[in-house]
Amino acid sequence: MEGFKTISAKEFSELDFQKYTLVDLREPDELIVSGIEGAINLPFSKFPSGLDTVPKGKPVIVYCRVGELSEQIAEILADRGYDVIHVAGGYYAYRRLLQN
Repeated sequence: MEGFKTISAKEFSELDFQKYTLVDLREPDELIVSGIEGAINLPFSKFPSGLDTVPKGKPVIVYCRVGELSEQIAEILADRGYDVIHVAGGYYAYRRLLQN
């Protein structure tokens, strides 16, 4: 059973990001092209050692490039007591939505 919520890119785009901790799991070189201001960059490759950088004070939204890795991370965070939301389709789905 999932301990986290999954939302679409459209639902993600309609949120007030200030009410959430955004965790971008993409590698730093991918952020050079585009990112979301205020998001914590915690690359998937560095996740275990960087877990303590993710605060628990507000719901956490995790996303990666296409949504597969972030779903795994959402499960890990939920197991550790985080209120976590996964973005289906990842950052690419979000960017495509904004470009239309």
